[in-house]
Amino acid sequence: MDDTLPLTSRMILQRWTSEAPEMVATLAASNQLLPVLNQANEQLLQTLYQLTMVQKMDYNAALEIALHEWSASPSPPAR
Repeated sequence: MDDTLPLTSRMILQRWTSEAPEMVATLAASNQLLPVLNQANEQLLQTLYQLTMVQKMDYNAALEIALHEWSASPSPPAR
């Protein structure tokens, strides 16, 4: 699955796998990993857009903030 994901999704998944492997396993077992990962990626991209285009922040700094915000504390999907 990793090869077909966008780079930002792979970055999120890598972080989740290292910080919350049980959550990743649970989501994968229930076929929810990809939808949750896609949602986190969309939120990351929206944050990145806001920081770079609206607030005119440097891209690398904005990417670091967006990655931290949307991948540092993974949580299970809302039911």
